[in-house]
Amino acid sequence: MNSRTERKLTTILCADVAGYSRLMNKNEGETLDRLKATREIFSNFIAQYGGRIVNMTGDGLVCDFTSVVNAVQCAVEVQNKINEDNVSLSPADQMLYRIGINLGDVLIEGDDIFGEGVNVAARLESMAPVGGICISGSVFEQVKNKLPKQFKFLGNKAVKNIAEPVPVYSLMLTEMPNVHTEIPASRPDSTDTSQEETEDDRKIRAYVKRQAAFYRRATAFGAITLLLFIINMATSPDYWWFLWPAAGFTISLLMEGIRVFTGIHHGKEWQERKITELKSRQHKSRS
Repeated sequence: MNSRTERKLTTILCADVAGYSRLMNKNEGETLDRLKATREIFSNFIAQYGGRIVNMTGDGLVCDFTSVVNAVQCAVEVQNKINEDNVSLSPADQMLYRIGINLGDVLIEGDDIFGEGVNVAARLESMAPVGGICISGSVFEQVKNKLPKQFKFLGNKAVKNIAEPVPVYSLMLTEMPNVHTEIPASRPDSTDTSQEETEDDRKIRAYVKRQAAFYRRATAFGAITLLLFIINMATSPDYWWFLWPAAGFTISLLMEGIRVFTGIHHGKEWQERKITELKSRQHKSRS
């Protein structure tokens, strides 16, 4: 008996209704009818582009494609169709989907698929805007020169239960909905769905990290000084030798505080400023 696990490289598409619980609470019967109608749209386009529906559970579905290009084209067609059908409805009544697509290795168990490739697709789906699509870097590399679509790089995202950050891209669609404000644009299980950090954002983040490191060091020095004081009082209360290391700690913290809180930072930023200053002086002397 062959117990070897079957695997394959495939393109996984995960889709889910945004705000499904809200719609069900409002009108269960109508929501179920509309869910069936959108599933029919998915089924038709998936068949048209040579995909296979792996499972449909609740308001979500998982399918796979042998062709990355076909998977993305299918997702675009589906979202444009569903978004267009919802245009005439009020934002609160719209039934819209998020879609995530990943190219990855999966485990095969009967008709179902499992593994990190599926998990990444599910996380991409949770990052996608309502009515939109997010794809992984592996998918982008396959379709960037094959589809006349605009892609927007959202950054390398850390996603739940995945060891390495995943490059994430969003697709620009022909039809994008007017999203109801009660539907979140992202879900809690995605670490960060904002646009790529600007240079100012990175500088602020680095400054905050330096401050946090300073406070941690001050706390550690304070604890060590207290411990030395206790030892000093227990062993030789007539001679306060603990003041010598405490003075060293204080001077070190003072210098670090000046560097952190006054902006005197002899690192990469300081070097760049110094180079710019010297170039400016050289230019002035030549002129």
